[in-house]
Amino acid sequence: MPKDTFNHLSEEKKEKIMRASIHEFNEHGFEKGNVGEIARQAGIAKGSMYQYFENKSELFLDTVKWAMGFLEMNFSKFITIQDKTMDIFDYLYQNAKAATFQMREERGLAVFIQNVFLGKFRELSDETMDYMLKMSDEYILNMIRVGKENGSVRKDIDDNILSLFVIGVSYKIKEYLMKKARNNGQDIIDEDYEVYENEIKAMIELLKHGMGGK
Repeated sequence: MPKDTFNHLSEEKKEKIMRASIHEFNEHGFEKGNVGEIARQAGIAKGSMYQYFENKSELFLDTVKWAMGFLEMNFSKFITIQDKTMDIFDYLYQNAKAATFQMREERGLAVFIQNVFLGKFRELSDETMDYMLKMSDEYILNMIRVGKENGSVRKDIDDNILSLFVIGVSYKIKEYLMKKARNNGQDIIDEDYEVYENEIKAMIELLKHGMGGK
């Protein structure tokens, strides 16, 4: 957790520090990422950073939390089911493409989360992945409950087991697609959606036939 001095800053100043951190970690990784350079980019004194965070590890973890929270808040329409009667598998398919294009507006944040997901920051992978998976689990459990209510998800299997199934399938597909893009010299956020649309469809079909209620 950041110190109270950071929490008392304006939202604008917090965002400058977080975006500067994301840029520095994306460019140089965790070990070579320079706190002084982050401070310079954010327009503050280097000493101020240690008034806000105990150390670089704490700064990094809070940067991950901020980035995920920012994306969740600004792209909530793509991760929150507005129509509770909608088949959740149709919802997943319809939103995948739209969300991809919208995420390009925040390319730096998206690439940062992708780098965390792929284990670029191995020094802190356990703690950061635990946090990311916790957020994903909450989202998926909510989606499962909506699906059970409207009949698009089968009701004879425990929510937590279904959640593990979804997380396992989606995690490996995301990892595969991200690595595939990297092997082609790109970040997945920059590739044409059509390049991996068939894989997305296949994943959703697998989920639907494994846990679908209709």
